[in-house]
Amino acid sequence: MKRTSLITLGLFTATLVLAIACSAPEPTKTPAPRSQSEIDSKRGRPIISTVGDALRFDRAELRETNQASIKLTFVNASKIYQHNWVLVKAGTKDAVASAGAAAGAENGWIPAGDDRILAHSGLLDPGETEVVSFSAPFVGTYQFVCTFPGHAATMFGNL
Repeated sequence: MKRTSLITLGLFTATLVLAIACSAPEPTKTPAPRSQSEIDSKRGRPIISTVGDALRFDRAELRETNQASIKLTFVNASKIYQHNWVLVKAGTKDAVASAGAAAGAENGWIPAGDDRILAHSGLLDPGETEVVSFSAPFVGTYQFVCTFPGHAATMFGNL
């Protein structure tokens, strides 16, 4: 009887040790990988895109620091809509979008000679990409918007 108890105890202990050794380790907290957009933005090469056919940009904020000039890559990821990216002075996005609607399709929905506009892409067809190069504005917060009629209500953000 003693021998059977010792064998059973030994088997139980071996099974317990094996179960503990083979169990999954505790998950460790590691920082989430940074998106290519975040990495590129830190290098002065920000990337902004539309979110498929949703009427919004993939980022509501772009942060650029100590850059004399900026090269922004704008990607129209939509399969059906045309979009543009227009950087404007703070507080003017709605007025510029209205002026863009008045400018018409022949002007890419961008009012010509408008001093509120600091930089802009052309009107991109679905799937197109454009690099917009511009001198960095003074330190502060600026707005960006798509001026295609009806898009400005949801397609805007801050730089």
